[in-house]
Formats: sequence, structure tokens, C-alpha cells
Amino acid sequence: MEDKMSRWGIGRFVGPIIIAYSLITIILTIYFYPFFQIRVVPYFYLLAIGIALIVIGLPFWLISGATVMRAYDENKLVTQGVFGICRHPVYSSMMLFIAPGIALVSNSWIMLTAPALGFFLCKAFIKKEEDYLEKEFGSQYLDYKKRVPAFFPVGWLYKK
Repeated sequence: MEDKMSRWGIGRFVGPIIIAYSLITIILTIYFYPFFQIRVVPYFYLLAIGIALIVIGLPFWLISGATVMRAYDENKLVTQGVFGICRHPVYSSMMLFIAPGIALVSNSWIMLTAPALGFFLCKAFIKKEEDYLEKEFGSQYLDYKKRVPAFFPVGWLYKK
């Protein structure tokens, strides 16, 4: 019998890599200031967009994180709320909102590479998490998987 997947999912594999990479980009931004500055857009706009992304992303991340923790404890599959928009809202909120927001507030184009790396790592590791969910919840998860996009909540905009 396969052990239950950690409540942290693939985050326990992807998280340390992204955190280390992000710290490197922060150090590079500081050490090589102003080389990595975003100069094509006035900082006021970067700051406004960055703050807006963080303000949107933090509640999205907190709600999805709390929801997945409760569902994990109750061994339930959540398909409503933020999980009705994308299957992996904890990862998506970091890649789409929080990390890019921090990069824009920091005025660093190299920091914008961290969410891109996060996306590719999540894509590489997510099969393990999804295979576990398929085994745990069967057709309920497979139906959910057909209806809801994995990371980017754009599918609901053009559903037939």
C-alpha cells in the first residue's frame, strides 16, 4: 500500500529549489544594482502593478493553502472555490501573483525568472501529485481534471 502523500505535495521538492534560486536572484539584484533594474517602464507603474499582484495573490494563496490543509486532514477532494478555477491554486498564486509582484516591487527583471522556473519545475513534478490524487479519488478526480486547468485559471474564460 502506498503511503499517503505529504500535505505539502510537490512543494516539498519544488519549494527549496525555488527559494534558493529566488535568494540568488535577490543577491544578484542587490550586488549588481542597477544592472538588473527594469528600465522600460517607470518604477511608479511597476510598484503599483507589483502591489496589486501581491494584494490579489496573498489572499488567494492563504485561502487555497488553508483549504487544502483542511481537505488533507479530512481526506476530501476540494473542487469548489479557488479550486474551481485551477487545480493547483497554491502553486499558481505564487507563480502568477506573489513572486512576480515581489519582482516588480523590487524592480528586478532577473527576479521575474523565478516564477518561470517555478512553473517549469511544477510542470515537471506535478504528475506525481496528480497520480496520487487519481489513485486516492479515482473518477471524481479524473472528472475534475477534465474540467479545471492545472495552473493558469484562464480556461474558465473560454469554456464552451
